[in-house]
Amino acid sequence: MNLQIEIALIGLFQAVVVAIIGGMFARNSKKQKAAADRAETRAILRAEESRLAMKLMSSSVGLGIATASAIKEGKTNGKMDCALSEAAKAETEYRAFIQDIASKQISKH
Repeated sequence: MNLQIEIALIGLFQAVVVAIIGGMFARNSKKQKAAADRAETRAILRAEESRLAMKLMSSSVGLGIATASAIKEGKTNGKMDCALSEAAKAETEYRAFIQDIASKQISKH
């Protein structure tokens, strides 16, 4: 009889240990998934920010070239208007992105 009780207690102990280890594994898996999700979100934001920053730089170069051309020729031309329009558009898009990120960060806290 004592042997049966001891075997039952050992089985119960093993079940408890397996349950604890399983719970720890599940909790760790959730943390890893959450960390991976946050990393993916940051990567997406960095890619968008890089795209917009490149667009700003490109429009700035275009504006510089149009300005130099206008000074060289002594008159403004269609290049200047187009460059100004592209620069304003790029700046608007970048500011909207920054404001969107800022509002999301503020709403989290």
